[in-house]
Amino acid sequence: MKRFDFKLKESFLAIDKELIIVFLLVVITAIIFFFVSNQRAFLNFFYLPVLLGAYFYGRRYATLAALFSMILICTVAYVYPATFGFAGNHSLDRWLDIGTWGGFLLITGYFMGLLYEKKEEARKDIRRTYHGVIEMLSLLIDSVDQHTHSHSYRVSVLAEKIAQRMGCSEEERENIRIAALLHDLGKIGVSREVLTKVGSLTAADREHLKAHTQKAVSLLKPLGGRVTELLPLILGHHEKYDGNGYHSLVGEDIPLGARIIAVADVYDALTSDRPYRKALPPFFAKNEILTNAGTHFDPRVVKAFEAIFPTFDQESMVLPRMQHG
Repeated sequence: MKRFDFKLKESFLAIDKELIIVFLLVVITAIIFFFVSNQRAFLNFFYLPVLLGAYFYGRRYATLAALFSMILICTVAYVYPATFGFAGNHSLDRWLDIGTWGGFLLITGYFMGLLYEKKEEARKDIRRTYHGVIEMLSLLIDSVDQHTHSHSYRVSVLAEKIAQRMGCSEEERENIRIAALLHDLGKIGVSREVLTKVGSLTAADREHLKAHTQKAVSLLKPLGGRVTELLPLILGHHEKYDGNGYHSLVGEDIPLGARIIAVADVYDALTSDRPYRKALPPFFAKNEILTNAGTHFDPRVVKAFEAIFPTFDQESMVLPRMQHG
């Protein structure tokens, strides 16, 4: 219950912050209004906070900003009728003038807010489609090898947990999660014989397998847009902190997201059955990660991994499997 109340409080504070931004502009405009010579002409400046409210927050805040502006101006007009150049306190012309202005202000705020909401809904539809395609691709990746079923999903969950522990921003965590879902996309071009080989890989096999990171980048690069932010993470997830990885990048030269995915990828691989070995118990897999801190893995990432390790599923200490509908 306390947690729920805390979330409500956070949501309320967030709304207050947004309202303050919009209405502060109204107040600033009103203050400036008193210092200009032609107040009637300056009324048009009240469209600024209304339009900003519509653009950033939609109809609700835009309409509230318009109403707040109207209340301010009506109050000024009633208390200081000379401000608008009318002699009488109850001049019909004055109120018609203000009413017309206020009506247009409300209409502008409402319809501009409506346009914003339609744009936002379209953006959400695109985002849902984007995530749907990512999920389908991750399922396609895992279907290449039955031994790695749901591997990409579990890596994405663990990578996101590590990133959160390390204080990554929401956008960074999202990029890391999606890159983790797609990190093995290039294995679609790797022969099943190599992927499921029980014995040792030959030098040619290793080179063939090694190419999967670049293959993934080649497949995703034409998509452009936000996907381009994922490419360095996917390309670098087999780098080693000491420079002995696929492309010989060292330490901080390896993108942080790639260093995080590397830990999550190896941990899940160690705790999963493979054709050439049985899965390690989670505790032993964790120790393997810790042992390789500073050589294979970034020590800071390993420290974050160790910190969140107790938060894994308490019965099996393995991340939950993807639920298929």
